[in-house]
Amino acid sequence: MFKNHLLSILRNLKRNKGYTAINISGLAIGFASALLISIYVLNEFTYDKHFKDHGKIYRLSARSFAMSSIAHLNKVKEQVPGVVSFVNLMPSTSATLTLENNQSFVDEAVYYTTSDYFKIFEQELVYGTVDQAFAEPNGLVLTLTMAQRLFGNVNPLGMEVTVVSQISSDVHKVTGVLPDLPANTHLKFSALAGLPKSFEDRVKDSFSYTTGYSYFKTSNDSDVKVLNGQVREIFTRVNYQRFGEGKPFEAFKKDHDPGMWVLPLTDVHLESNIQFEASEPGNAEYLYIFLGIAVFIIVLAAINYVNLATAQASKRAKEIGVRTVLGSFKSQLISRFLVESVLISFTAVLLGFGLAEASLKLLATNGFNHFQTNVFQFPELLSLMISIALLTGLLAGIYPAFYLTRFRPSSVLKGDFKVGEKSKFFRNSLVTFQLAVSLTLAVFSVFASKQLHYSLEKDLGFEKDNIIVIDNSKSQLGEEDENLEPLRNELLQSAQIANVSFSHYSMINQLPLSGMLELVPESPYYRIQYKYTDSRFLSTMGFRLVEGRDFNDELDDDRTAMIVNQSMAKKLGGDVLGRRFDANFNGKDVEIVGVVEDFHHQDFSREIGPVVFFFRPYPSQINVRITGGVKATLKTIEDTYSAFTNAPFDYYFFDQKFDQLFRKEERLGQIISLFTGLSVFVALLGLMGLISYKLDQRIKEIGIRKVLGATVAQILTMLSKEMVW
Repeated sequence: MFKNHLLSILRNLKRNKGYTAINISGLAIGFASALLISIYVLNEFTYDKHFKDHGKIYRLSARSFAMSSIAHLNKVKEQVPGVVSFVNLMPSTSATLTLENNQSFVDEAVYYTTSDYFKIFEQELVYGTVDQAFAEPNGLVLTLTMAQRLFGNVNPLGMEVTVVSQISSDVHKVTGVLPDLPANTHLKFSALAGLPKSFEDRVKDSFSYTTGYSYFKTSNDSDVKVLNGQVREIFTRVNYQRFGEGKPFEAFKKDHDPGMWVLPLTDVHLESNIQFEASEPGNAEYLYIFLGIAVFIIVLAAINYVNLATAQASKRAKEIGVRTVLGSFKSQLISRFLVESVLISFTAVLLGFGLAEASLKLLATNGFNHFQTNVFQFPELLSLMISIALLTGLLAGIYPAFYLTRFRPSSVLKGDFKVGEKSKFFRNSLVTFQLAVSLTLAVFSVFASKQLHYSLEKDLGFEKDNIIVIDNSKSQLGEEDENLEPLRNELLQSAQIANVSFSHYSMINQLPLSGMLELVPESPYYRIQYKYTDSRFLSTMGFRLVEGRDFNDELDDDRTAMIVNQSMAKKLGGDVLGRRFDANFNGKDVEIVGVVEDFHHQDFSREIGPVVFFFRPYPSQINVRITGGVKATLKTIEDTYSAFTNAPFDYYFFDQKFDQLFRKEERLGQIISLFTGLSVFVALLGLMGLISYKLDQRIKEIGIRKVLGATVAQILTMLSKEMVW
């Protein structure tokens, strides 16, 4: 019996190729799209959950920025019950790794770590053991990709690598190789170098040296509210000892916030979006939007299927009548319709898995790191999709199975059977819902695209194009910077180079934080972001002075002059020229000599805050404005640079790196546009199927109207009215 049913089903599907293709393709695209979105969302929600005992790991940071010091960690280990180990990871934005054969590589993802890294983040190594990785201070652990980049496909254990960075210049020995880190971890590094003991001893008691990411592990899962209360108490007492100035502790505690924050490791990606995050944070709101889109796509695909199944039901009425007359039982007819419907939906979901897998490969090769996986790593999602497919098949089969089999065969064979107005209204309502949802998503996609375009085209307050930034953070041009001025003079000899300036700290995304007091009685404490520049920086980068003057080598000394942005001038109440401030380590008597127009150095979700440029020619970066052809000018710069140092030419194009601030929005916009397009396509498939069905029903009517003289335009108008409405 089952074999007869199956043969009959296959013949029916073959006889109605168009409807079959629309049904299967619509469902397959819907399942594939929902699966891709679910994989993306699941990856975001499972950040750092691959670490063993992730529920016992916490990050310690300031409330306004993601870093803290080794001294902070020492206090937590000493005074918080249950803390078993801690680690401080210091990033180096540019490190040069030199092998024994003098071959050098520049990398931006080298971290220095204290010795307990593998006690916090337990991982298996490809080569080496976790016990020995940082048993000695000069250990070096590489990711597999980094190890292959440096040494090829050999076991690199014991190889020596000289690591030069702002932190130190030391010879390290390779003691381990990690598998490549998964995409859903917020700590993304290519190499972990043991923090030199001499350096750690120098900074371990300094609460001001907040340049590392701090993590600690507890013996049991802890209440984060309790931990935060303990941390607040500890560092209130620390700050009281440092800044209490004879006040009673309770009075100091009442008015003082130590500004420290404990966050579970697995919450860092989605719950923390402060300065100096180790990687780009996520956005939970976007994820819920994506889940909504996934649900809508599945619903649209299911509506298509149910709609077309019910639409074709009337064409199956005579078949049911004939089968009933020939002796088929009602239960057999019901099971046949249900099996046919489930078979189609099951075929569609299998095809959807194939489409999803192919799409994952395509997306991963085009820079979407969250899709570097395969569908079979998510068995729960596959099971859910199969369940939805079976449910959709059953729902689509219930109408013809139970509704059509209740009619008397004699009525059906005489042609007295008609599909009622209720069925017609139901199908039209479903199509209207589909189109409404699809157009809503389309409008949302257009807004997202416009917002991204605005971000990339908005006036930043300076000129980001035609700037090449050369790294000098490791004193590549001499420990005493003796080659800097000769290099600048040599570069300016080229007609393709307009200006060269020296500065410290990147102008992209995150400037360091500090504060200052005006040299007047009872001055408030002003929180600022700051950058060190020379007298050519503003003109090189195209900043616009709105008041006062630029820095001047003859008038200004190191850390005696500063230029503020308009936001800082507004915070000071205006009329700022000539006012003097105690800026701590940035100068005890610093005069405001100019005001620049407000500018964006972060993405537009962050408000422009007070920014100060201090006159301090600290040349960790060399900014070169070019006017000629990029390729030829870059070759000129590299040749000139190579004449002064043997270090690798480490540079980047400022505009390209700045635009990476909006890469997340760009990727999200592309994803939204992709899945919006698919939802519209699925809705249109259903509409096409319904129109095709209606035309089949009205072929005789159309023929009669043409015989009676109706024009093609009149017939099209008649047929289009209902669809347009």
